[in-house]
Amino acid sequence: MTTMSVGQIGLGKIGSIYARHLINSGAELTVHDADPSRRERFGDDHWRDTAAETVKDAEFILVSLPDPDASHRAMMGEGGIIDLAKPGALILDVSTIDPSTARALCDHANVRGIDYIEAPVSGGEPMSAGTDGAENANITFMAGGEPDAFERAKPLMKILGEHCLLLGPAGTGSTVKLISNHISGLHNLVAAEAFALGRAAGIDPEDLFAVFAHTDANSYWLFNYFAPRIRNQNFEPGFSVDLQYKDHRLAEDLGRELKVPMPLNAAAMQLYQIIRAKGAGGKDVAEAANLFAEFAGVARYDG
Repeated sequence: MTTMSVGQIGLGKIGSIYARHLINSGAELTVHDADPSRRERFGDDHWRDTAAETVKDAEFILVSLPDPDASHRAMMGEGGIIDLAKPGALILDVSTIDPSTARALCDHANVRGIDYIEAPVSGGEPMSAGTDGAENANITFMAGGEPDAFERAKPLMKILGEHCLLLGPAGTGSTVKLISNHISGLHNLVAAEAFALGRAAGIDPEDLFAVFAHTDANSYWLFNYFAPRIRNQNFEPGFSVDLQYKDHRLAEDLGRELKVPMPLNAAAMQLYQIIRAKGAGGKDVAEAANLFAEFAGVARYDG
């Protein structure tokens, strides 16, 4: 079997996990990040000082960046990845971006003779949301692009995750990811508000969990994401408030473009923005439980 040649751009919290999976798979991996301090995680065998060195000979280019602006700069700016990649390469972009940016990147790549698949990811297996899903390699890819490019990208996605779904042309994967995070972000806030109400009424959170396991309040989010963090007083991401806010903002932009009213999304943005204003944007989204505890005048969950 031919060794897979991969150049990876982006070594944040989740990107670093992907890189480790690729190294463990035996892939021929080169990596680069705008933050040079991340070099020490991978050493000279894998690290390259420039994006050009990282992607110039790669058959596959994995891009894992935090937002549309970063993706646009890295791929379409002067000396961008798309222009640096060799014709015939495939770009797998797992960043969560807006659909219009995904379409623009795909169009530019295709003109250069490069395949492009946008494939934002989400966890969904028990106990495997956020970074846990990346660690356990059971994330789901929501892909947009051409079918032939998708089939070509599948072996790379299967190293990093479990489920690969082609949803339509470029932009479709980003659309579905924003809808998914819109729902999970609201689930998180509903749980935070409800448990603050319970605590104000003097009801132990464990009693609520015991009851809700057998009522219509039961959900994946409540028991596989929210509950472990409340029980363990763990508010390290996971999935950060800053990223959740960004995804609600992108969902708002999409709703405006499609003329879809999204009042619940607007409320979610304001609540996550309050957490960010308190300096806790880098904490896990479960930090919302502490925000609502403060609203209710009851004890926080972080000790």
